[in-house]
Amino acid sequence: MGINAGLRWDHYQLLLNQNAVSPRLGIARYWKAANMVLHFSHDRVFQTPAFENILLSSSPQVASLDPAFLRLPVQPSHGNYYEVGFTKDLFGKFKLDANYYRRYFKNYADDDLLLNTSVSFPIAFRKAEIYGAEGKLDLPTWGGFTGFVSYSYQVGYVDLPATGGLFLGDEDINSNISGVGRFWDSQDQRNSLRTRYRYKLPRHVWLGLGAEYGSGLPVEFEGTEEVALAQYGSAVVSRVDLARGRVRPQFSLDASVGADLYRSDRIALRLQGDVENITGRLNVIDFAGLFSGNAIGPPRSGFVRLQTDF
Repeated sequence: MGINAGLRWDHYQLLLNQNAVSPRLGIARYWKAANMVLHFSHDRVFQTPAFENILLSSSPQVASLDPAFLRLPVQPSHGNYYEVGFTKDLFGKFKLDANYYRRYFKNYADDDLLLNTSVSFPIAFRKAEIYGAEGKLDLPTWGGFTGFVSYSYQVGYVDLPATGGLFLGDEDINSNISGVGRFWDSQDQRNSLRTRYRYKLPRHVWLGLGAEYGSGLPVEFEGTEEVALAQYGSAVVSRVDLARGRVRPQFSLDASVGADLYRSDRIALRLQGDVENITGRLNVIDFAGLFSGNAIGPPRSGFVRLQTDF
């Protein structure tokens, strides 16, 4: 059995003055009968608010922007992280890693925009929870094949009301301070799949094939479909399910080919070609995000690299 433990102390002093002790514990044990390693870990975390513009949002001059405003001190976040999982050898060919995790937050940190500009400042919500499971199946080597496939399932939600930050206007104040309920965290992507395989051919040549899939992140867009079309265009909006409040699933298929041109004790020369997003699919990763913009996946792209190691 292996045990890893630690203790951390933090002192935060910017508008507020707080201290926190954060213990961590990790335990791993080899189960010989099942040829498996079991592990468990717990971390208590202390996350300070983002420094960007926190002094700006705390300035007395904010009253000139809107006479109806509310400013609450942004408290540091406190969280507890738990994880349990295992690593197991399968048939002497594969390695399986699987984990389940759960994370609890108090005064969950987030960001907001100043009057729909690109200026962001920190805020905090009452609590949040993120949980999920992930697994990875590795094929270290089998003949000429190597590769892996990984899958993750994640759920994240945040509970109102807001407990810290700057809120301008009666509508903003009422929706964040008096509101109840919850909303999905910005990284709440339920299903993610990634795989990559490589096959070695004679004469130091290899072929690679990979794919990535994501079921889509949540969308916080309060306008109508007509407004979205006018701002972002039909191609982007078609990749968003506004009624469901989610970006539509994304998918990318990639391929590679490479060759070792020269190798000696002192130098190695390799040539590699890659094609990303072979199908040319338009992948919207994030829609109308924090800075009122969109994150778009790369289009069909090709690259050639010549690499030398010495």
